[in-house]
Amino acid sequence: MSKNLNLFKSVISDYTKHLSGEKIREFEAADPLSKSFLRQRLCEVNSKRTVLFAVSAAIVSVIFSVLIIINISISTIRESVFSLIGLFLTATGGLCCAVVIYRELNKKRAEIQRSERFVYVYWILFSLGSLLISAADFSVNVFAYRFCLYLAIMIVFPLFETKRALLLIIPYLAVVLSLGAVFGASAEIYIISAALAFAYLIISSLVYSSFCSLFISDRQLNTANERCRQINEKDASTGLLNKKGLINRLNEIMNRGAEKNIAAVFFDIDDFRRYNHIYTDTESDECLYNVCNCVRIVAKSKTDIISRYGGDEFVIIVQNTTEYELIYFAEQIRKSVERMALPFEDGKIVTVSIGVSSIVEGELDDYSVMLKEAEDSLVLAKNGGRNCVGYMGNVFRAN
Repeated sequence: MSKNLNLFKSVISDYTKHLSGEKIREFEAADPLSKSFLRQRLCEVNSKRTVLFAVSAAIVSVIFSVLIIINISISTIRESVFSLIGLFLTATGGLCCAVVIYRELNKKRAEIQRSERFVYVYWILFSLGSLLISAADFSVNVFAYRFCLYLAIMIVFPLFETKRALLLIIPYLAVVLSLGAVFGASAEIYIISAALAFAYLIISSLVYSSFCSLFISDRQLNTANERCRQINEKDASTGLLNKKGLINRLNEIMNRGAEKNIAAVFFDIDDFRRYNHIYTDTESDECLYNVCNCVRIVAKSKTDIISRYGGDEFVIIVQNTTEYELIYFAEQIRKSVERMALPFEDGKIVTVSIGVSSIVEGELDDYSVMLKEAEDSLVLAKNGGRNCVGYMGNVFRAN
């Protein structure tokens, strides 16, 4: 019995958190940036839902209008006019607002606040039209069945928090109570109206809260997955992309289509195996880190991707460049490492050899060919005496 009671309490507590918005605030506290993203997403979803609902409501209104006109009589002409006015407002006003909302949604630089306002105006107009229909139904002692139909659909259209849902439902209750008093409605009408209003508030608030909670938790999961992916693609010693990260970036370039010139710069540290034998692992890692920092400075405004390909081999993907700029860029890297004058054995300093691939123009079909060409150019630079740049069968070394 106590277990069932505790379960019941936990369910009530969870529902209360959803209805009061506490659940959403908890998620937002864990991810402060989610608030603006959530607002934008809600605006997009509400706009799409409102347009869909407006079209459906207009079709239903036209059907009701035809039925009223067919069955109109002298005794019900006043009520029919009221109902037709309500249906006209619902159909035409709703469709006009839906067109505005649709155009706003498809703008490249749509303002969230303005879009939200349009959505809210639509639901106010729709409610006013529905209330006129209710007034006509009450005047002939008929419960507002048509408004109940709309109200049932409005449970999930749109996604509003409890405060806004209250602003939509309070006029409905006020009109029901007023018209019920005027036309002598039975107690059953009051009970059903209150029950519908309460059900609308509860269900719509839960749907809104669930949507927000799922959106924020999904965003947090995506953020966590992205962080894991970034960690998995990073080299621990240098902080650069590893080989896997480089391949993923090149695949992304291939998938979207390379709109600019693209080339690969392949380099490694000369005789680094010997360096590892002479110095400790810590000093070797420091050497790699210093060389990477040097490359970062030179490549800061020149490249999109810098990666550690493996061991002491590095690859730089350069976009939007010319042949002269590419060779000059590679030579700048070589000279910058040389100027650092990191000590080696017998008074020597640390240097790098560089291989450059030819420029690929337009869309990139196969990055492996580009990398292989850069690697072959690196071998050429190694055979050409090291501390130089290899490109298209030639070796460059500026003084």
